[in-house]
Amino acid sequence: MKRSIVVLALGLLASTGTVMAQGYDGHGHGKPEPVRALSTQVHASQCWVRLLPKPTPSAAYLELENKGEQSVAVTGASSLSFGHVMLHQTSENQGMARMSHVSEVQIPAGGTVSLKPGAFHVMLGQAKEDLALGEHIILSLHLSDDTQVQAECELRPAKTQEY
Repeated sequence: MKRSIVVLALGLLASTGTVMAQGYDGHGHGKPEPVRALSTQVHASQCWVRLLPKPTPSAAYLELENKGEQSVAVTGASSLSFGHVMLHQTSENQGMARMSHVSEVQIPAGGTVSLKPGAFHVMLGQAKEDLALGEHIILSLHLSDDTQVQAECELRPAKTQEY
């Protein structure tokens, strides 16, 4: 009986949109945010993570396709496997590569965006568990239309350059 009540309560919370998830506040800090519906217009593929030894942050790369008629932006990301997740961009200035935090990555209507080495990517810090090459993690990308897209990402060696 108790279990039925708990399941019913969780179902009611989910249907009202008030279920909270840990691990994302727009900057990768552990504050709760409402769970987002899955996007019907943005799709993720070819996701992989360049896995580096702790405590060095790792990075995720993937392809995003917007099949919709409106542009949408990735405004943040989260993963249950990492405590700190941020959108970054690598740029070059006077021969020096530099990474910087970005608040969003635009995906044009009917277009694609590649998050790849040397460009936009997702930084993954503070691994919450021991991770091994060949395993997979789930990465949630938070979109400007209050939806999300999830990607299953393969953990690859540090020297990997592309999928």
